[in-house]
Amino acid sequence: MRIAIVDGYSTSRFLVEDLNRAGASCVHVRSQEHPPAVYVRAFDARAYDRDLGWFPRPEAAAAALAELGVHRVVAGTESGVLLADRLNELLRLPGNRPESADARRDKPAMARALRAAGLAAAEDVSVSDPDEGVAWFAGRPGGRVVVKPPSSAGSDNVWVCGTAAEVAAACRTVLDAPNFFGEPNGVALVQDYLDGEEYLVNSVSRDGDHRVVEVWRSVRLPGPDGACLYDFQEPLSYDAPGVAAVVSYVRQVLDALGVRNGAGHSELRVTAAGPVLLETGARLCGGVLPDVSLKYAGMSQVRLLTLSLLDPAGFAAFEESAVRWSKAVRWVSLISDRAGGAASDTWREKLRRLETFDGLVSRVSAGGTVARTVDLATSPGFVYLAADSARAVREDYERLRSLEPNGFYLS
Repeated sequence: MRIAIVDGYSTSRFLVEDLNRAGASCVHVRSQEHPPAVYVRAFDARAYDRDLGWFPRPEAAAAALAELGVHRVVAGTESGVLLADRLNELLRLPGNRPESADARRDKPAMARALRAAGLAAAEDVSVSDPDEGVAWFAGRPGGRVVVKPPSSAGSDNVWVCGTAAEVAAACRTVLDAPNFFGEPNGVALVQDYLDGEEYLVNSVSRDGDHRVVEVWRSVRLPGPDGACLYDFQEPLSYDAPGVAAVVSYVRQVLDALGVRNGAGHSELRVTAAGPVLLETGARLCGGVLPDVSLKYAGMSQVRLLTLSLLDPAGFAAFEESAVRWSKAVRWVSLISDRAGGAASDTWREKLRRLETFDGLVSRVSAGGTVARTVDLATSPGFVYLAADSARAVREDYERLRSLEPNGFYLS
């Protein structure tokens, strides 16, 4: 079988490896003429039989894929979602509902689709002027709002605001800056802040059959000047308290957004009124090592997506309620308190000496630069901690955080 990947960056590099091992032939298409540099640096065209590059029109890309006999088109990362949907439509291949494509990429359209389906969604407004955001904030009862781009990634320019001045500043920042993919932000999205536990839900769908492969509890930290930083995430079993309600809600979200085929990554909070979506991406979860899930849970989102593409019976046999994690696991986002140059790789060795260390991904190397962490894109990377004891994982997490102040990643 021949599979086309649109924007094969981030986690989709593991998907290509998995598909190749299973005997598939993979080709690559870019959605942008000039993708973000962070994606380009990690992309390896040698993993594909053909790298077709960028096409100025989807019809031209579809013609090239048709000539190669492509059987399925998959979005590799967030930037590839719309083009993958369009190519599946043009090629008449199994994909997602074309009439709801915007709702799978644009957050205001996403919220409208949920409300139309009778599902809970955060109240929001799209503004083209900071004064509009301030006026909307003044009428909200909660006291806090979130300001962010309508279509971005990597917690890019996400601001938690509690005053009119903060709202105005955040709106201006979003409106003046391009999003993560280099596209202009025509509007800023101002949204009610949702109080409650946060969850990440990774799913794979085939012909409208949604299977949830992972549910993670996610914790964030307040960052510089109101930015919102990822802290850590822990996987939960299907029978953990509250998980069944979260999974049920996400299934309905996927239906409302027209997701019928492919991966899904949903982030939500469980408020006093129940689960409320933050956003869903019709693609793989980014910033992970799928082998950790395979090792400790017996399945990963990447492997289940491979099964959905190449082995329908294997996909149908997957029982999400049977997933159990054999160890306590914690994904930890690294946080640098300052910018500068990385003098050496000493910090890597210190992290590897943690007793529960189980994996590290980082773009920082000796002689390179380190950014001050203000979002996911400026994080030095992430580590996995794993052990039989949740206490041992927690203690190593605390040791890691105690190392980070005073320019740890510059050492």
